[in-house]
Amino acid sequence: MSEGYVSAADAVPVRPATLREAVRSQYTRAFHPPFDMPIVVASNGLFMTGCWFLLPNPNPLFTFHGALAFPMVLASWMFSDVPATNVLGSDAMVSITALQDPRSLLRMLLAKNFVLWTLIAPFCAVIAIILGLQEDRPTATIFTIVWILVVPWGTLPLAAWAGIYYPYHPIALRDRWRHRRQFKRMILRWGILVVLPYMLVPAIVVIISAPTLLLWYLTSHTGGWSRVSDGDFAVGVLIGCGLAAVACLWGYRRGVRIAEKRKPDLILYLGDPRRG
Repeated sequence: MSEGYVSAADAVPVRPATLREAVRSQYTRAFHPPFDMPIVVASNGLFMTGCWFLLPNPNPLFTFHGALAFPMVLASWMFSDVPATNVLGSDAMVSITALQDPRSLLRMLLAKNFVLWTLIAPFCAVIAIILGLQEDRPTATIFTIVWILVVPWGTLPLAAWAGIYYPYHPIALRDRWRHRRQFKRMILRWGILVVLPYMLVPAIVVIISAPTLLLWYLTSHTGGWSRVSDGDFAVGVLIGCGLAAVACLWGYRRGVRIAEKRKPDLILYLGDPRRG
């Protein structure tokens, strides 16, 4: 067998029997070296916060929802990174084991997304509460929090499809550069997949949030250049939450089916880090 290659039979049989065990396993991984998920989430949050305050003031998002737009955009951006998409490649051996059983795979996907959600959604909800108290808008604050807590559950299972179709190994940059002659596999493919979440996740968020944006446009009577009313915003959020629930159920079910169809190729790919 080639050095660096791992088959399904060689994979460590880590197969949590319950969702609670799967979540515990993902928390353990997240908060042990190399701490990739917390670092990525924190870096994204700091970057978004810096960019936000560099935007013109007032900007169109403030026109739409006031300062409460900030925690919504912050949450969307913090979810827009590789932990949301590279769900198989980030932990290849565990993924190979989970691929042997659809229920195990579903538990793993749910656990990964739950851990990511807990790192982002509660934090952004607290920011929404602080801003809501300052603006004295209880209704808008409540539904902003609802949006932050619910809509990501419709986004994450759809974003995970990218990592089910196109996983990649978390190889150190110096090692990728060392193998740069394999440009298409080690550099180009990886570069595209690293950038993809920043376009894919916001696009899914916009689709799920379309009812809120449509209500804003239809009820503003100024072509979307006035603030949406709290009542219209609440209705739009509730519709968006309904769409998120449908997307969540369909996204996980479809994701597992995609993985089942691609299982042989996925196992071969995940078992060989040389594939990039």
